Amino acid sequence: MLEDCKIRAFLTLVQEGSFTRAARKLGITQPAVSTQIASLEKSIGQPLFVRGPQLTLTPAGETFLGYAQRIQKAYDLANQAFVQ
Repeated sequence: MLEDCKIRAFLTLVQEGSFTRAARKLGITQPAVSTQIASLEKSIGQPLFVRGPQLTLTPAGETFLGYAQRIQKAYDLANQAFVQ
């Protein structure tokens, strides 16, 4: 299966709104999700989330969301075409 774990973690975190729920949905630990998001933020050079009582996207996170969705869609299409 073709995928990018950081993109999947980001999209799942957006969907679930919680590191704990995202980890549960992904079948990994909460620290693993945190590490993937921190690595992604380091690569981008900007925070993607405002961490507080409620997890929200930063302006950079809002912008990145569109790119992440398109990247994930490309992986999904490639998996359909090539991965059995």
